[in-house]
Amino acid sequence: MSISFRQGLLAAALVAFSATASADLVFDNITAPLNGDAGTLSATGSTPNTFMGAGYVLQAGTTQITGFDLFPYNNTGTDFTDLKLNIYVWGGVNTGTVSAASPAFSNLLGSYSFTSSGNFGTGFFYSFQDPDAPGTTPSLSLATPLNIGSNTVGITVNVQGSTDGGATFSSLNSLTSVLTYGTPPSVGGLVFNGYFRNAGGETNGNFNSGVRSLGQTDQGVAMRIYGNVSPVPEPSSWALMGLGVMGLLAWRRRAA
Repeated sequence: MSISFRQGLLAAALVAFSATASADLVFDNITAPLNGDAGTLSATGSTPNTFMGAGYVLQAGTTQITGFDLFPYNNTGTDFTDLKLNIYVWGGVNTGTVSAASPAFSNLLGSYSFTSSGNFGTGFFYSFQDPDAPGTTPSLSLATPLNIGSNTVGITVNVQGSTDGGATFSSLNSLTSVLTYGTPPSVGGLVFNGYFRNAGGETNGNFNSGVRSLGQTDQGVAMRIYGNVSPVPEPSSWALMGLGVMGLLAWRRRAA
């Protein structure tokens, strides 16, 4: 369904390149559609869709996740005063057959909730991103960076709405996440061509049934993911570290 819208010389050598890791955009499959380039925004009308997710391949060298930009879509027929965005990050992604005994994701690394007040009318999607410079800093920042052991992760999004000023929140069908299709991610990649939804009524951020499809290419739940990337040391950095090691060994021989 289309929609509008870180001692000694050795330590010194190590610091020379380890301190250069920085917050970065490590996945992005939404910028091109939002900018009107190739690619299309969409949403699923199949229910239940109160939890949606996908497998993401982050930029090579990503060691931590620091935040997200998300794009919820309200097609419930109800206007909301507040939204709560719940995010689950998983360290394992099942690329085989998904079932109750072997769900889509494993190794829950962290779960997070963010709330926002405003006028979230039905029939629109909403961009939780830096309004002045999208893709530079996360709209939804983690208080503490999340360590990851691999640049392949599973991420689930659950959007809840409130009509009473944020006193209570509920998950509703069609209060869900924008999908993108038609163009590959501009940063990172997708594990699957498709997305998961809680077709079995799961509410734990995981999925017991397989990948869904709209019959298009490059499908995935729309988001930007930010993180810390450890760069591959330049040859000069390796040379500096080598000098540090040799200097430390020479110092130890003299001390002996």
